[in-house]
Amino acid sequence: MSVEQLAEAVGVTPRAVRHWEAGTRTVGDRAFGRLLEVLRCGAQDLTAREPGTESLADLRRDAGLSTEEAVSALRRKRGAQGLHISAEKIRDLERGRRVRGWMWGSPETLGRVARMLAQVYGVPDRVVMDAWRRSRPEAPLPVLPVRRPRQPGESMAVWRALNERQRSYLTCIFRQDQEVEEEQRQARLVAEQRPAAEWRRMTLAISASSDVVGYTRIQERLRGAGVHDPGAGSSVAALERRGLIVVYRDRLYVDGLGDTPRTRVEMTRRGRAVARAALGAPREAGPPAPLLSLWLWKIMVRVARAGAQGVDGSLAGRGPHYLAVGQSPDGRTPSRGFIVLRHPDGVTHGPYRWFLTDSGRIHITDHLDAYRGLYPSIDTEGLDESSG
Repeated sequence: MSVEQLAEAVGVTPRAVRHWEAGTRTVGDRAFGRLLEVLRCGAQDLTAREPGTESLADLRRDAGLSTEEAVSALRRKRGAQGLHISAEKIRDLERGRRVRGWMWGSPETLGRVARMLAQVYGVPDRVVMDAWRRSRPEAPLPVLPVRRPRQPGESMAVWRALNERQRSYLTCIFRQDQEVEEEQRQARLVAEQRPAAEWRRMTLAISASSDVVGYTRIQERLRGAGVHDPGAGSSVAALERRGLIVVYRDRLYVDGLGDTPRTRVEMTRRGRAVARAALGAPREAGPPAPLLSLWLWKIMVRVARAGAQGVDGSLAGRGPHYLAVGQSPDGRTPSRGFIVLRHPDGVTHGPYRWFLTDSGRIHITDHLDAYRGLYPSIDTEGLDESSG
């Protein structure tokens, strides 16, 4: 595009575009959103800001919204009643100033605002909470409202439409799925996590005599449920048609038989929701936003304990991707920005080491008591001084 074409598409003058390209002026909020649309790119492509360092203003601009557009979207939210949201209030939030209004001094009210901002900006709650702390380090921390559990009505309707045999198959596949998930959760604490695309696909049947290959774990569950001829026939096909499972067919080498047909199954999110609703199995709740999982908290504790010495670059697996400034396992997952890989203070060469960022220290200070209650098995003695 020429300068003139870009200026016309964005709705500014060619002179403004030349200033942007020369770096003599920054792009205004209104033009920034239109620029993202015209160039068909993300905000990270136009800025030098690393993931994990976003402020509240950055999140708004990344969503392509001016302050006035954000206010308009917020006012349409059900939770906005009585808050009298205005552009001035949003600017005060972003700049770390006191927001006028008697309701805005309540952590619960601020939690409602944080939840609505996450919805409007299209990011998880934890990302808004992290950006909130960077923008307002001295202000009270918002208290997010508790989410209401989803009603299982639709899932139960699907369950009632299944026949007895199909229910047995779905139940046994679900039980095995949860067992494998727990195995992976435990393995993740001591080794690098395997991709879910591998372990979610469970072997249902091998097309060979059970005298030779035995029974798979799912088949053993089916036999325990009274299904003594578990295969991969009409019941499995019916569950797949309803979007409850996905079926994969490949071949497996078996000693003495050679390449043998194999059927593997993977539960969909809908399938898990139906099984949970029917079996009364609550979904394992993760830590409340903005807290970390046990796996990530252990990494944070290790880095915090290392203090000024830092931790060598041997942190393995995907943990640093979720925690470190500038890191993301897929280029899209928001980074928390709590640790950073750099040289130790006063050193300009040699190996890099992991250190806490200011955001990481503030996070530990804010939530250390909550983590001690959530993960009592993790030794955090002395962490108050380490993070400080």
